[in-house]
Amino acid sequence: MSKIDLSKNKAVLEAARDAVLNDTTANRYVIFGYADSGQSNSLVVEEEEEGGLEELVSEFNSGRYQYGLTGVQSDGKGVKQILIIWQGEGTPILRKSACAHHAADVTKFMNVTMTVKARSEEELDADLIRNQLDKSSKY
Repeated sequence: MSKIDLSKNKAVLEAARDAVLNDTTANRYVIFGYADSGQSNSLVVEEEEEGGLEELVSEFNSGRYQYGLTGVQSDGKGVKQILIIWQGEGTPILRKSACAHHAADVTKFMNVTMTVKARSEEELDADLIRNQLDKSSKY
């Protein structure tokens, strides 16, 4: 089992992460993936855009293992940051297994309120994700 490399592109990763974590409008998102078309263990920024959760969920690649970071307005609680751990249905099984071991390190690095794991397009429903966030932040 090989570890994820968060140091090679650390400055770029932190800048992208911090742009989302400091966004009070819940409009920015970032998709992180693996270098070399997903074959490396070095995390890279694949996409930085505006559009929030709705845009983010439509941008994942079905053949890749990716991480999406965005803010979401939570009922009466302000903006909460979430990390979506996307395991595309077309991702090779050996790659899924290797990347599954990276999720804890990536979650810690992102410093988020909540993580959501998604393995199919149906699980990338913005309303479903918002409901999960609202339920988790009631206390």
